Amino acid sequence: MGGPKEPIRMSTFFDYDSLDQAHRLIVQQHTGEIRKRLRRSAQDVWEIGQRLADVRSRLKYGQFLAWLKAEFGWSQRTAYNFINVYETFGDRFANLAKVDIATSVLYQLAAPSVPEELRTQVLKSAAAGEKVTNKALKSAIKQSRQSETVATATQSLPQEQPTPKPEIIAVIPKVAKTAEHPSEDRISSDIIVTPGWYRLDAKHVLFCGDTASKTFVEAAPQAKLAIAATNQDWAHDWLVDQADNVVVMSEEELTLDTLEHLFNLLSNSGDTVIFPWLPLPYMLAVGQRLNRVIYAGETKPQRCQAAIAALGIQPEHIHIIDGLTVTLAG
Repeated sequence: MGGPKEPIRMSTFFDYDSLDQAHRLIVQQHTGEIRKRLRRSAQDVWEIGQRLADVRSRLKYGQFLAWLKAEFGWSQRTAYNFINVYETFGDRFANLAKVDIATSVLYQLAAPSVPEELRTQVLKSAAAGEKVTNKALKSAIKQSRQSETVATATQSLPQEQPTPKPEIIAVIPKVAKTAEHPSEDRISSDIIVTPGWYRLDAKHVLFCGDTASKTFVEAAPQAKLAIAATNQDWAHDWLVDQADNVVVMSEEELTLDTLEHLFNLLSNSGDTVIFPWLPLPYMLAVGQRLNRVIYAGETKPQRCQAAIAALGIQPEHIHIIDGLTVTLAG
């Protein structure tokens, strides 16, 4: 029945022989299906995301990114756009098949921080034939968040709110080795750190202050990798546009072994890496040892002080305007 099946083209740059036969056949089948669906209608985006999520579950840590680059030349960000759509609209596949909606709008709508009521409303509007633009959606999201903030403030009892997250999140499995490392309390130093900018070894930059502020964001360089390890509410969506790869995790999940693995997996020697928080004092030292250029920040002066002390380099107190170092303090 039907004509002969089109042969599936496989990249020679991914080692399929390293997989067991059952997983290899399924991964190769998904590869072919994804290629067929790259016309990217809303339904196709969902189905690509479904297959990407399944492939991710069958590959070992580190293999998924290698497979993405070998087969499609995709970044982590591109893949997670698809996966977010699949995971967000998992039970509404039929609805997506009926709407004409731009993929950029669909990606934005699938962001974890978008309220569910707003998603439903936008899908209904699209199904009714209304054109949904990125600008209109951004305005609706902003208005929805403002309304939610007012509603929360008027409640008599505090309600637990979900933590906003960026659209691109790397899922980082726990590593087997979880050796303890000294905390900032056990690092002695005569260095006194006050709020402001510091330069280290003529290439690293550290900002002691709010890294969600305009001051830190506007001076940030384009980076290969950003690692955001925090237990705070997420207020750093700008990282998604600033770095090729963005990894988000809790402070408890971050170890120096994991940090070094992420450096080797997602960046190369000489690349710029952004740390918007410094929960471990030796993060700058690992970057220095692996020859990365670090752009870092931290609101707590004691953490900044510990990171500088662990690096073992005398800091230069600097002043930055429009991304340029213009003065040095003595």
